[in-house]
Amino acid sequence: MVLSFRSENMLEKIRWVRTHCSRMDHGGCTLLVGVQGNRVVKIKGAPDGFLNKGYICPKGLHSAERLYHPDRLKHPLKRVGPRGSNQWQRISWPEALDQVAENLLKIKHTHGAKSVVFGQGMPKGLEHFSLIRLANLFGSPNVIAVQDVCHAPREIAGLHTCGFYPVADFHHPTQLALIWGSNVTSTNEEGEICSLLLQRLGENTELIVVDPRRTGLAKRAKFWLPIRPGTDSALA
Repeated sequence: MVLSFRSENMLEKIRWVRTHCSRMDHGGCTLLVGVQGNRVVKIKGAPDGFLNKGYICPKGLHSAERLYHPDRLKHPLKRVGPRGSNQWQRISWPEALDQVAENLLKIKHTHGAKSVVFGQGMPKGLEHFSLIRLANLFGSPNVIAVQDVCHAPREIAGLHTCGFYPVADFHHPTQLALIWGSNVTSTNEEGEICSLLLQRLGENTELIVVDPRRTGLAKRAKFWLPIRPGTDSALA
């Protein structure tokens, strides 16, 4: 869906507000947000941003959609009709929390604590560990979160391989960069990985991409290795 963020008063001068990305990824990119009246009309990266240096990923670029999307949930809704009937009733946050707790306890007493799976999306920092603690107290070992397939595997693999979590040094010139199974152009982690890599590529750094998909970086790579999914260990 393409949304229009135009202000009601298009004659009013755009005012640029300096801020940071609101946890679309890791909240590291410095942004310049164009405000006209009381509406956000444009978002771009701040050229002097310490981490992102003016770069911004698609998620940050379109983050205003979360603010103005017509289907955005602004308060708890309780289904009052049959499933699929699209009948909802607005309730307060205390009511919502009480009903969630009541239903969780009902399921626990009927089917056992392990029948419940706790799931979480972004962000994946302290919130993830808070969810794990909630599941522990509830009695369930079942926690599914984006961290399980994102940052945690990298940290664990780094610890087992190197004894610590190594981070690629894109802050200094390098002759070669290897991107393996990661499309950093779609997400600018910590506001720096993609922006720093693009700077290095502008300095004639050669790029090798290992990925079944022909990503944006694969198109720019000197060598693209489109291995079959699941054969990474054989190549390594």
